[in-house]
Amino acid sequence: MVIRYEIDSAAGLVRVTVSGDVTSAEVFDYYAAVAADPALRPGLSIFADCRGVTSVPPFAELSAAANVQPRAPADLRPSRAAVLVSSGWLFGIVRQFAALAERGGILVVPFYDRDEAQQWLSRERAPAPAERLSRGEPGSADERPR
Repeated sequence: MVIRYEIDSAAGLVRVTVSGDVTSAEVFDYYAAVAADPALRPGLSIFADCRGVTSVPPFAELSAAANVQPRAPADLRPSRAAVLVSSGWLFGIVRQFAALAERGGILVVPFYDRDEAQQWLSRERAPAPAERLSRGEPGSADERPR
C-alpha cells in the first residue's frame, strides 16, 4: 500500500492519497508522520482519496486504527475527514470506521463524488458529534450529507 499526504495550510487540509492493500501498520505509520509534521496546525480537515484501495485490514485491526490514542495534541487533531471512494464495499468500510472513530472526536464521511466531498469540507467547521456530546449537547445527523 501507499499512503501519501501533504498539508495544504492555505486550503486548511491534509490531502491524503491511499492505494493498494492497506495494512494497519501503515495506517499507524501515517498517523505518526502527520502528528510529527511541523506543518500540522489547528483547524485542518482531512481529504482522503481512497479510490485506489484494493483491500483493508480485518475489522479488529480497523477498530484499533479508529480508536488509537492520537499522537497529535488535542488542539491539532483534525475533526472532520471526507473520504473519497469508488466502490460500495469501501463506502461501507469507511462508514464502519466512521462509527468507531466518532468517539475520538472526528467526523468521517465517505463520498463517491469529489465535488460533494470538497463542498462538505469547505462549509464552516461544525463540531464533530463527540465534541458536542462531551459538552452535553445532543447529537445530530443534520451535518451529514444525504
